[in-house]
Amino acid sequence: MKTYQYIEPDNEGNPITITRTEEEIIFEYFHYWSVKMIEVDKADKINIQNCIKDWIVLHWAGELL
Repeated sequence: MKTYQYIEPDNEGNPITITRTEEEIIFEYFHYWSVKMIEVDKADKINIQNCIKDWIVLHWAGELL
């Protein structure tokens, strides 16, 4: 299973590194993302791979190797 990381500020503006597995991304994001895809008439694009790709772009995340 692939793992991704991105950096975001904490409440005081200090950078923190967030790590998510593909399983966590799907659990946390897939439902929300698929509803939004339906709202913009892109239901034909709904799949796990596209969801993860969109999450990566949204968070400016990179895959851990």
